[in-house]
Amino acid sequence: MSIEVVNTVQDLTGTEGFVGRHILLDVQTSTPRGISETAAVYHMLEGLSMAIDMTLVYPPLVARFPFAGNELSRFVESLKAEGIQANAVGTMEQLLAKRQNEEAGISGVTVWLESHAAIHTWTEENFFSFDAYSCKDFDPEKAVDYVLQFFDVQSYNGLDIVRTIDAPQQVRVLDSRRNEVA
Repeated sequence: MSIEVVNTVQDLTGTEGFVGRHILLDVQTSTPRGISETAAVYHMLEGLSMAIDMTLVYPPLVARFPFAGNELSRFVESLKAEGIQANAVGTMEQLLAKRQNEEAGISGVTVWLESHAAIHTWTEENFFSFDAYSCKDFDPEKAVDYVLQFFDVQSYNGLDIVRTIDAPQQVRVLDSRRNEVA
């Protein structure tokens, strides 16, 4: 198995063995702007589709997740119903009370005729992960620049992967600290 690390971007549409381009990003932000807003995530995913010329199959789906609070609440209630009053139950109740008033992460996905893009945010950590895959080649710098403009980016790292059949994948490192991508 072989992975080729490349430093340049090329248009690979029509290249023998090309099956798609996949970008993966992990991003640290300096504020929760954008990563805590379902509307910002929705507009980013919708606009990205147009910016890199993808065909939306469905509008983006975006949801805020409250740390699975409902499931944990049901679990704590079932323990109490069984008569269990351990310290752990009290700790879980305190955690639930604290989490009830906190923001939670946001996940969003958009389905393209050519494939997908997805984002998952951790608002308390000022962090998000993003990926986009398409069997139709696209400009990875344009995609990264478009995504990052919605957030107060402190740093990012990731991969630009050219996926292939019967040929070595080409992998380019994306790292804001080393200025590896625009």
